[in-house]
Amino acid sequence: MSIFRILTSSIGKKVLMATTGLLLSFFMLFHLFGNLFLFVSPGAFNSYVEKLNYFKPLIRVAEFFLALFVFSHAYTGILLWRKNRKAKQKNESYSKTNTSRAARTASVTGSFVFIFLITHWATFWYKFNFENTESYYHVVVGDEVGFGNSFFSLFYIVAIALLGYHLKHGFLSAGQTLGINGTKYEKFYVAVSSLFWFWVPLGFISIPIWFGFISPAAAP
Repeated sequence: MSIFRILTSSIGKKVLMATTGLLLSFFMLFHLFGNLFLFVSPGAFNSYVEKLNYFKPLIRVAEFFLALFVFSHAYTGILLWRKNRKAKQKNESYSKTNTSRAARTASVTGSFVFIFLITHWATFWYKFNFENTESYYHVVVGDEVGFGNSFFSLFYIVAIALLGYHLKHGFLSAGQTLGINGTKYEKFYVAVSSLFWFWVPLGFISIPIWFGFISPAAAP
């Protein structure tokens, strides 16, 4: 059986969803590490971003795969959602009480997060890469597209909260797809997954809360 036929099968799509979701989650952890330099000082954050520029060719390759994972995850999710919807319409015994709310709303939360990512790329990422920026710190905490703007701060908080909710279902589903559930590794997997669906999103949310509402004076 060819790789294409495997990936286009129902189980293949689920494995692809689980794999891309897990890889994107690990990227979030790395991304949060860099963002936390905002709490150190403007100079520390600017220095961190400037050091990344030394590895720009590698960063571009990583960004390509990141975008590939995002679109693959989204497209596969849409295909599986449509298939499940048709199956539920044919299954008269289907009941919403048998499905968690996180699972029922995964398509909605996923869609909102996708819109957030496009907005994030069109603002922060675009300004960092294609505009002559004197201070990366100012872009992030300023009032144009940064956390000094209450609208963007609220949008960011809601989007990351929904992302955490989406990931909670995603990790549970991935554990089932990858055969982790019901094994001796399940408890460890569940414990580690809480890092990604709760603690990492909380770390991201702390940034707009601090720079947007608690200490907006920290913005230049």
